[in-house]
Amino acid sequence: MSSPRLGRRSWLLLALLFGIGLLNYLDRQTLSILKATLKTEFALTDIHYSWLVTAFMGPYIVFYVISGRLVDRFGTRASLSAFAAMWSVANIFSGLAQNFGQLAASRALLGAAEPGAFPAIQRIMMTWFPKERRAFAWSLLSPCTTVGAIIAPPLVAALTGWWNWHLAFILPGIVGLALALAWWFADRNPPTFPGDNEPAAAPPPPMRVILQDRRVWLLLAARALTDPVWYFHLFWLPGYMQEKLGVSLPQLGWIGWIPSFVASAFVMATGRTTDYFVACGYSPVRVRVTMFAAAALFAPVGAFTTFAPSIPWAIVMISVVAIVCQIWFFGQGLLVADVFPKNSAATIAGLLGAVGASGGLIMNLVAGPLIERAGYIPVFAGLACLHPLAALMLWRARPRLAANPVAA
Repeated sequence: MSSPRLGRRSWLLLALLFGIGLLNYLDRQTLSILKATLKTEFALTDIHYSWLVTAFMGPYIVFYVISGRLVDRFGTRASLSAFAAMWSVANIFSGLAQNFGQLAASRALLGAAEPGAFPAIQRIMMTWFPKERRAFAWSLLSPCTTVGAIIAPPLVAALTGWWNWHLAFILPGIVGLALALAWWFADRNPPTFPGDNEPAAAPPPPMRVILQDRRVWLLLAARALTDPVWYFHLFWLPGYMQEKLGVSLPQLGWIGWIPSFVASAFVMATGRTTDYFVACGYSPVRVRVTMFAAAALFAPVGAFTTFAPSIPWAIVMISVVAIVCQIWFFGQGLLVADVFPKNSAATIAGLLGAVGASGGLIMNLVAGPLIERAGYIPVFAGLACLHPLAALMLWRARPRLAANPVAA
């Protein structure tokens, strides 16, 4: 049986989502890329920097849960437009900050707005794309965050060198406001597909019903274990490369994109591969969990990052960890779509993001003092164990994941 055709509106929304997701990650990375610059500008220490990250992560965690419920309650048109506009304004405020307190307040507003993008994307992909085309569409969308990470170092470095660090925050914020407005006009009248018996506007089940499903807690545990690895790389790797490897800000612009580019390519190849096995009749849950396990085998490479004999070797090791992290992010969205109904997907995505970000927050709070006292070695070594532990847990729970979905 042929797959349903996708209208132009679906592809337009996919393109807009790509731009929104790209800006989401670019905006949050600007601070880490400018860490050395801002430490000089505001006379900050590593502990001060960890407070800035915490100012972002605290609201990020709380509003991940809130935003997921808002998406399931009010739909993706209003919610994603509001989220994108709010974090764009926060980014502009970051560029206008004159002291540490103003910068911290701006990062807190950014943290409150940015998590809403991912529950919204979860719901949009299940609404605008049929099951037969969803993995392909998601594989095209999933690199948006890595592309944001790819262009962030050269763009931020270029804007800072051409004008100053303020423009590196303000210009992306203006672009984000334009994308928020475009989304408001584009996300209307979603299609219906054959075999899709669940209306897009079905009310979400109560939170207590969702939390009674043991599979939700299983995925939450896996997310709590694995997300700290990505958050550490997101917030601390640019500073590590500048302070420990001797990479200048212009050099970071030239090489900082490489791990994200490599990860993006692997994610797209992985999406095609998993589609092939699902089409051959293998259980989608088994395919996703096998993908997680295969990627996790390479996570221990990250433990040797501090022993890299040169900058190119350090980039190779960082790239391997980026591949592992991005494959897990990509697969988790598909697994939620495979297992849970549409009207609870954004809520579950919000819960997963909140728990993962909580792990990232704890990692950030520990990282600053630990790095100042013991260096980077224990941090990299500890993070290298987390993906294998999560993969083992999911592998043993495969039959439970394939059980009946949460009540709608």
